[in-house]
Amino acid sequence: MTGMKRRDLLPNGWFIWQDSDRFKFTIDAILLAAFPRCLPKGKIVELGAGTGAVSLLLAARGGTGIIGVDINARLVELFSCSIEENRLSCHVSAVRHDIREINSLLPAGSASMVIANPPYRKLGQGRLRQGEVATACHEGLADMCDFVRAARHLLKYGGCFLFSQLPERLPEILGLCGAFALEPKRLRFVHSYKDQPPKIFLLEARHGGKPGLKVLPPLFVYKDTQVYGEELLACYASFTAEIG
Repeated sequence: MTGMKRRDLLPNGWFIWQDSDRFKFTIDAILLAAFPRCLPKGKIVELGAGTGAVSLLLAARGGTGIIGVDINARLVELFSCSIEENRLSCHVSAVRHDIREINSLLPAGSASMVIANPPYRKLGQGRLRQGEVATACHEGLADMCDFVRAARHLLKYGGCFLFSQLPERLPEILGLCGAFALEPKRLRFVHSYKDQPPKIFLLEARHGGKPGLKVLPPLFVYKDTQVYGEELLACYASFTAEIG
């Protein structure tokens, strides 16, 4: 059963359409969209885009040629509504497709950047969720290997794959990057508070990159109880592009 169609706001004031019964974007999407140091002039592909928060936020940083891919027809429909309402059709497109078959959608080496906020947990791990929220949180339809494989297919030489994941999966992720010739280049751990362990990490891996991983200073979401830290506020402030 489909929930109510709901219009929410992105940090820069653009609209995003979401479904009240389905997984909605979180701070993780904001952190991920702010993580690239700069946006390429070439094509950007978001894998598992959902309602398109990351793609829309990249457009709010001045990105163009953005393609958001997701297998869920309802989420792609909502993503398309957001693109139309924000008059972004010249910069962003929403496509329904299975990322496991990305080679039938886009040719090899066609993207300068691939970005993803993939499911964090393997099936059977973590809190039990139901319906499509479970699909967003658990690797039911596609696992991390599928995301890395799809990114490797899409990336041109020198292109980068940026994504978020749980800290406990870092050894697995580094192994996957190595298996698909994606060299980890930038790593940042994200904590809720300074006295707590990291909740997620953000990683940039580059096709054809030279060995050498830079571990960035940790990012703390809150500086006090429910008060955002300066670094998170800087992420919000980075989404300033005008529509047009």
